[in-house]
Amino acid sequence: MSDIIDHFNNFAVHMLKTTYNDFINTDLEYQELDCYLDNNRQKFDTIINSLNEDDREFAKEYITKQSDKLVCANQCLYLASYKDCIKLLKLLGAI
Repeated sequence: MSDIIDHFNNFAVHMLKTTYNDFINTDLEYQELDCYLDNNRQKFDTIINSLNEDDREFAKEYITKQSDKLVCANQCLYLASYKDCIKLLKLLGAI
C-alpha cells in the first residue's frame, strides 16, 4: 500500500507542476496580476525599505505567510480533486 501512495504522490506532484505551468502560460487574469506585480515591484520595495528593520521584517514575513497559506490551500484542493475524480470513476463503474 505504501508503494501505491508513493506512486500517487509522485504522479500528483508531476501533474501539479504541469498544470501550474499550463495555467501561468494561458490564464489571462494570472498574467495580468503577474504584470502588475512586476510593474510595481520597485515601488513596493521602496515602501518596504522605508520601514524600520523590525517593521520591514514583519511585513515580509506576513506577506510570505499569506502566500504560503494560499499555496497550501491550492495544493490541498488540487489533490482533493484527484480523489473526487477517482470516487466519481468508481461510482460510474469505470474503475
